[in-house]
Amino acid sequence: MLNVAGKVLERLMLDRIMHHVHISVGLNCNQYGFIPQRGTVDAAMTIKEIIEENLEQKNCTAVVCLDVRGAFDTSWWPSILHNLKEPLQPVQKLF
Repeated sequence: MLNVAGKVLERLMLDRIMHHVHISVGLNCNQYGFIPQRGTVDAAMTIKEIIEENLEQKNCTAVVCLDVRGAFDTSWWPSILHNLKEPLQPVQKLF
């Protein structure tokens, strides 16, 4: 578990990243994490709607979910800092 200083640094980094993303290219409309007023329930409802549409059209649908435990804690910071300095490229819409 991170100590208090680590938690403060994590919060500062997150605030800076979100500020940079919002003023640069914005976020993909399919982004649910780290967005105020959007969360897992919204993501689940979107998936439910997509599945319902595909069932009505008799299309095959597969859902793959991935949760990487401790991904932020074990990230390689030199690469993260390097990529934050690079200009962001627009993200393509998934749906």
